[in-house]
Amino acid sequence: MALPELMAVDVGGTPIAIRDTATIDDDGKTPLVLLHGLGGSSQTWAFQFRALAEDFRIIAWDMPGYGASGRFVRENPTVEHYAHALSATLDAVGAFKAHIVGQSVAALIGASYAAEYPDQTLSYTFCQGLTGLAGLPDDERTKQRKTRLETFRELGPERFAEERGRKALGSDVMPMVAELAVTIMKRAPLEAMCQAVEMMAQTDFFEIAPRIDCPALVIAGSEDPSSLMETANAARKALGDGPIEVLDGAGHYGCMENPSAFNAALSEFIGTVGIKSVGY
Repeated sequence: MALPELMAVDVGGTPIAIRDTATIDDDGKTPLVLLHGLGGSSQTWAFQFRALAEDFRIIAWDMPGYGASGRFVRENPTVEHYAHALSATLDAVGAFKAHIVGQSVAALIGASYAAEYPDQTLSYTFCQGLTGLAGLPDDERTKQRKTRLETFRELGPERFAEERGRKALGSDVMPMVAELAVTIMKRAPLEAMCQAVEMMAQTDFFEIAPRIDCPALVIAGSEDPSSLMETANAARKALGDGPIEVLDGAGHYGCMENPSAFNAALSEFIGTVGIKSVGY
């Protein structure tokens, strides 16, 4: 299926932009919600829209502040602010139960949503996730927050994408895919990137994980410099028993770099959850 056009959902007077296959093919499929990371957008999931739309209702948002989505008024939103915005967005489009996939920093958003809205979460996928800074000693947390914010503000999205973003990709990534990933990174708005850092600075994945009471998958990239295998293993331990899938040769954007393996792992996992259709 082609990438659906963006549509705006009103969330308390703030527009949230989403792509939703139900606008093209609405036949009661189970929603699969895809949450992009700090350098992404709803376009990050183009390969999943193409491959998985036959089996699922695919919904991907532009995170608050990204693309056509309105940003939070406060400069330091919490992960709960993102999770509540996601819940309101999904309620507005009638996706009352969904499989949730969070990539990179959005793994925190997905985790918070799964913990806060257990009756609405069919499964949760920690996809090459970051675990937040709140669990670090105060000095280290302050240092990492300051360094990340200063780096983004000094380089800006375009230079960051060229100088740092390319290094986050695996060594065997196809040139066309690398250019697409970097182009998407360049479009990330600086203010929203900084808000995501502020959210991450206040969040500890390992505090949220024990409150997640649904099947959970962990996806890692074998060449991911941002979410290392030790992070994936720690996330798996925190989430309890369940599968961990390693995408061979993938850097930090496995859903783009190795989409066939990513899609197969996600589909197989959701199949084990045992819910293929929605009956409200």
